[in-house]
Amino acid sequence: MEDSEVTVIECGEALGIADVGDLYAKLLTELAEGNKVRFNVSDIERIDGAVLQVMYAYAKEAEKRGQGLVWDSPSDAFMRSVKLLGLAEGMNI
Repeated sequence: MEDSEVTVIECGEALGIADVGDLYAKLLTELAEGNKVRFNVSDIERIDGAVLQVMYAYAKEAEKRGQGLVWDSPSDAFMRSVKLLGLAEGMNI
Protein backbone atom coordinates (compact mmCIF):
# COMPACT_ATOMS: atom_id res chain seq x y z
CA MET A 1 0.00 0.00 0.00
CA GLU A 2 1.37 3.42 -0.89
CA ASP A 3 1.94 6.15 1.68
CA SER A 4 -0.64 8.34 -0.07
CA GLU A 5 -3.28 5.82 0.96
CA VAL A 6 -2.48 6.16 4.69
CA THR A 7 -4.70 8.40 6.76
CA VAL A 8 -3.23 9.59 10.05
CA ILE A 9 -5.72 10.27 12.80
CA GLU A 10 -4.22 12.52 15.46
CA CYS A 11 -5.90 11.61 18.75
CA GLY A 12 -4.32 14.31 20.90
CA GLU A 13 -4.34 14.12 24.70
CA ALA A 14 -8.01 13.28 25.28
CA LEU A 15 -10.91 11.72 23.41
CA GLY A 16 -14.35 11.71 24.94
CA ILE A 17 -17.93 10.85 24.15
CA ALA A 18 -18.33 14.16 22.30
CA ASP A 19 -15.70 12.99 19.79
CA VAL A 20 -17.39 9.68 18.93
CA GLY A 21 -19.63 10.97 16.13
CA ASP A 22 -16.85 12.67 14.19
CA LEU A 23 -14.47 9.74 14.67
CA TYR A 24 -17.12 7.25 13.56
CA ALA A 25 -17.89 9.26 10.41
CA LYS A 26 -14.18 9.58 9.57
CA LEU A 27 -13.58 5.85 10.02
CA LEU A 28 -16.58 4.94 7.86
CA THR A 29 -15.12 7.10 5.10
CA GLU A 30 -11.71 5.42 5.42
CA LEU A 31 -13.33 1.97 5.23
CA ALA A 32 -15.32 2.95 2.15
CA GLU A 33 -12.22 4.33 0.43
CA GLY A 34 -10.09 1.33 1.39
CA ASN A 35 -7.45 3.44 3.11
CA LYS A 36 -4.99 2.29 5.73
CA VAL A 37 -5.39 4.16 9.03
CA ARG A 38 -2.63 5.16 11.41
CA PHE A 39 -3.89 6.19 14.85
CA ASN A 40 -1.47 8.49 16.66
CA VAL A 41 -2.29 7.58 20.27
CA SER A 42 1.09 8.54 21.71
CA ASP A 43 -0.22 11.57 23.65
CA ILE A 44 -3.46 10.10 25.01
CA GLU A 45 -3.95 10.83 28.70
CA ARG A 46 -7.73 10.27 28.86
CA ILE A 47 -9.98 8.23 26.61
CA ASP A 48 -13.65 7.38 26.95
CA GLY A 49 -14.89 3.80 26.72
CA ALA A 50 -17.23 4.78 23.87
CA VAL A 51 -14.26 5.96 21.80
CA LEU A 52 -12.45 2.70 22.48
CA GLN A 53 -15.53 0.77 21.34
CA VAL A 54 -15.53 2.67 18.03
CA MET A 55 -11.81 2.02 17.60
CA TYR A 56 -12.32 -1.65 18.43
CA ALA A 57 -15.16 -2.01 15.92
CA TYR A 58 -13.04 -0.28 13.27
CA ALA A 59 -10.05 -2.54 13.98
CA LYS A 60 -12.22 -5.64 13.55
CA GLU A 61 -13.81 -4.38 10.31
CA ALA A 62 -10.49 -3.20 8.87
CA GLU A 63 -9.00 -6.63 9.60
CA LYS A 64 -11.98 -8.36 7.97
CA ARG A 65 -11.55 -6.21 4.84
CA GLY A 66 -7.78 -6.62 4.75
CA GLN A 67 -7.18 -2.90 5.30
CA GLY A 68 -4.16 -1.85 7.30
CA LEU A 69 -4.26 -0.35 10.76
CA VAL A 70 -1.32 0.97 12.77
CA TRP A 71 -1.20 2.19 16.37
CA ASP A 72 1.57 4.81 16.73
CA SER A 73 3.41 4.52 20.05
CA PRO A 74 0.41 3.89 22.32
CA SER A 75 0.72 5.88 25.55
CA ASP A 76 0.62 4.15 28.92
CA ALA A 77 -2.80 5.68 29.65
CA PHE A 78 -4.17 4.42 26.33
CA MET A 79 -2.84 0.92 26.96
CA ARG A 80 -4.22 0.84 30.52
CA SER A 81 -7.69 1.71 29.21
CA VAL A 82 -7.52 -0.82 26.38
CA LYS A 83 -6.38 -3.59 28.73
CA LEU A 84 -8.92 -2.65 31.41
CA LEU A 85 -11.71 -3.19 28.89
CA GLY A 86 -10.09 -6.36 27.51
CA LEU A 87 -9.77 -4.96 23.98
CA ALA A 88 -6.03 -5.27 23.32
CA GLU A 89 -6.11 -8.57 21.44
CA GLY A 90 -9.11 -7.59 19.31
CA MET A 91 -7.46 -4.30 18.41
CA ASN A 92 -4.17 -6.02 17.49
CA ILE A 93 -2.19 -3.92 19.92
